[in-house]
Amino acid sequence: MKNILSILAFICTSLMLTAQINGVGIGTNTPTHTLEVNGNTKLSGNLYFENPGDYTGNSAGSYFLVRDNSDNVIKRYVPATSAFSAINSTVYFITNISTSGVTNFDTGIPASRYYVVIGGFIIRGQNNDSNINITRPNNLGDYIPQYSTRAFVENGTWRIKFTPNNSRVFDRVPEIRLSISAYRRDMLTTINNQISYDMNAVTTGNASVPAPVLP
Repeated sequence: MKNILSILAFICTSLMLTAQINGVGIGTNTPTHTLEVNGNTKLSGNLYFENPGDYTGNSAGSYFLVRDNSDNVIKRYVPATSAFSAINSTVYFITNISTSGVTNFDTGIPASRYYVVIGGFIIRGQNNDSNINITRPNNLGDYIPQYSTRAFVENGTWRIKFTPNNSRVFDRVPEIRLSISAYRRDMLTTINNQISYDMNAVTTGNASVPAPVLP
């Protein structure tokens, strides 16, 4: 019994010295930070960070931790194995389109996991013809450059619509390049509601910064 107590006292003294000199080490006798854990860590309660600061060291071999908003669990984010990164940008080049445009193009991107934003577009005729116009049916001389594009959700996936307005059509077969950005839902910390602002028939205006809405 005396030997056991001596061993316990020695271990406690060693841990106290290690904690006082280098920090607390779990799974290591040479901690290099206030707390260093060598191995897997499981937390059953909440984890709080006060003033964590910025890390300016080498990120090689490091991992990015995110909170999954679907279950509020901290998870390791690995871009190499993710279907999309936090923000993924690509260009859809859609060819041989009807002169009425595109009414429902399925991107296959699941709406439950991503937000999709159309950042811009370029319209050309076939073979990069820049002389494409919009006209009313049966009146090829009435050129009016009006069209709209948007992303919407249907049957669980993001779709794209790109059409001339007010029943107009393209005067030739168009080709469209759409710049698309897909944002991971579990990477977004703020999702704001629609912001409405009355311009009161003037050309300039000032809006307030939207208040953060925590998930």
